[in-house]
Amino acid sequence: MSRLLIKSSAALILALLLSWAYLFMPQTFFSLNNNLRDFLFTIRGELPKSDKIVIVDIDEAALKQFGQWPWPRSVVAELINKLSDADAGIIGLDIVFAEPDRTSPHRIVSKIKGNTAKLENYDFILSETLARTPTIGGYFFTFEENDENNTPLIPATIVEKGLIHNNSILEPKGIVLNLDILQEKFYSSGFFNNIPDKGGMIHRVPLVMRYDGMVYPSLVLEMARVYSASSKVEIYGDEIGVRKIKFGAFNIPTDHAGRLIVNFRGAGKHFKYISAADIINENFNISEIADKFVLIGTSSVGLSDIRSIPFDSTIPGVEVHANTLDNILKGDFLDEPADVIVYDLLIIWSIIFLFLFLFSYLSSWLLLPIVIGMAFVLFQIFYYILFDLGIVLNLLFPMIAFWGVLILSISIDYVITLRQREYLQHIFSKKVSKAVMNDLIKYGRENILEVRDQNVAIFFSDIRGFTSIGETIGSSKKLVALLNRYMTPMVDEISNREGTIDKFIGDAIMAYWNAPNRVDNYVDKAVISALEQIKILEQLNNDLNEEFGITLQIGIGIHTGSVTVGEMGSPGRSDYTIIGDNVNLAARIEGLNKLYGTTIIISEDTKKQLKEDYIFRPLDIVRVKGKNEAVEIYEVLPAKDKNRHDELEYYGTALETYRQGKTKEAYRLFQSLEEEYSCELYHLYLQRCQDYLDHPERLFDLIYTM
Repeated sequence: MSRLLIKSSAALILALLLSWAYLFMPQTFFSLNNNLRDFLFTIRGELPKSDKIVIVDIDEAALKQFGQWPWPRSVVAELINKLSDADAGIIGLDIVFAEPDRTSPHRIVSKIKGNTAKLENYDFILSETLARTPTIGGYFFTFEENDENNTPLIPATIVEKGLIHNNSILEPKGIVLNLDILQEKFYSSGFFNNIPDKGGMIHRVPLVMRYDGMVYPSLVLEMARVYSASSKVEIYGDEIGVRKIKFGAFNIPTDHAGRLIVNFRGAGKHFKYISAADIINENFNISEIADKFVLIGTSSVGLSDIRSIPFDSTIPGVEVHANTLDNILKGDFLDEPADVIVYDLLIIWSIIFLFLFLFSYLSSWLLLPIVIGMAFVLFQIFYYILFDLGIVLNLLFPMIAFWGVLILSISIDYVITLRQREYLQHIFSKKVSKAVMNDLIKYGRENILEVRDQNVAIFFSDIRGFTSIGETIGSSKKLVALLNRYMTPMVDEISNREGTIDKFIGDAIMAYWNAPNRVDNYVDKAVISALEQIKILEQLNNDLNEEFGITLQIGIGIHTGSVTVGEMGSPGRSDYTIIGDNVNLAARIEGLNKLYGTTIIISEDTKKQLKEDYIFRPLDIVRVKGKNEAVEIYEVLPAKDKNRHDELEYYGTALETYRQGKTKEAYRLFQSLEEEYSCELYHLYLQRCQDYLDHPERLFDLIYTM
């Protein structure tokens, strides 16, 4: 088959695969695409500050002066009165007052059944303030049902234009409203839900939601509507979903769910902030408030309204509202076209076959600089489309298409070249060893020791309780003899499986596979070596018991990932070794055997690359302290444990139940396992379930931090 035909077939397969991945885009691709778009935001930088929006902040200074939240409603009333006296244009509350004021004298005396007729009712005071000020109340929807029967206040008429798909607009199940005495006095109201994506970051903000058959606006949408003096909001859409929201002079493009793709202005504190304490104390310039959109919210971390956006991972939620409102007022929207799928697929296929044409006449290596340049140009084009034209297209898949067609072509060239090298190997194979021959062809003799990044399987083993064993034996000579008796067969087993011994750390062995020479199926060989070492140790323990009066138990940890490998050290003293975060993770995984009562633990990255069949038992999801990435770990069981099928299946059910947060049911399942099999692992999960049952307020966390 000709090189051109091979490349054409590969390009077609790549185009089909990318099209399938795009159309059925899993969360991984969705998150990566968002990350690329976030990177464009970072490159663009912050936009000029808006002079129309002010955030009145219930900050630490205000909390220090007026006490912890919630404040007495009389204080909130005073705050709103001060803003109204300063001629605030529209006031929006990123706050909900769902319960009566517990500090109100009227409330306190009523609890002791006293006469409350002449006592102040702070809720009434606030309601009177709301009645004479341009205040838009806030509330929030929940996606769990509750006992609230009332509906929000919305004086405008919301009309749906076109055959909007029934399930496109978000439909919450519950609502948390303000007290009736307050709700009825607001000029209007809107929900303030900010819903992050699965990655925990906010990119889109819902402008409308459907509740109990009615469509309701968000807080900022309602503020903009009141500003426009329009009495009607029109929602345009089709069978796919919402397309745009229109009222007055505003024409707002949305996605199919009625969400605005937010064109964020910058990091936290981008908008004008004034402490609520300064407003109440009249320590501000009236011009800072007059005719402005005023959002009342909080930046206090303790009040748990902190969000993540492309510019900032810890931005107050009220500033997300400010960004959204500023988008609406300025009209510099980011719009996802109705036919975005067609555009994206057309771009993907065009890129692949354009470069297929170029690769037909030029070597892949000659075209590499051109591809790099074109990738940069593509990035610039998408930057222009996003921020100058305000059109949102997929950036990830065109980039994958760019680099995918290059990698495919280089890979095909490499395979063909490798066949040519096999001829050279045939000539020189009897002159040098096979390993040296391979390295000479691949790297050149001088490059073997050069530092490079390499994917390897990293192995750590450690003798359990070695310190106490030393105390039992007493003699240091006997201890060394014992250690040598143990180390020799273990090292031989590693070497026979093409592993590389890195170092001995006391009684611990560190080794790795796939460096300096490339090793086929290196992950399998690492795991098989671990299983064989356990068998060898079982036989060795018979001799050790007779000779030293002890038996050994070991723990083994294996992790697979990229490391830095090569000769390191000073000119006078160096060593060929590996370093990197993945090495540290492998060592941590080995140490977990003590916690779970296991012998061999591997990471999920190792498990994914195994080609042979093994018996696994999922253990936990762990994370190294100080790191963000979590790793799932598994126990590798010997072949003789095949008869434990029922136990392992039952355990799998228990673990899945636990991971779903059903701790009560999981406790029962693990209790049954513990009673029948008495295993440290089952006892550990019993304790975890019990802890959550004893402390129901504790946030359920799947991840164990090492």
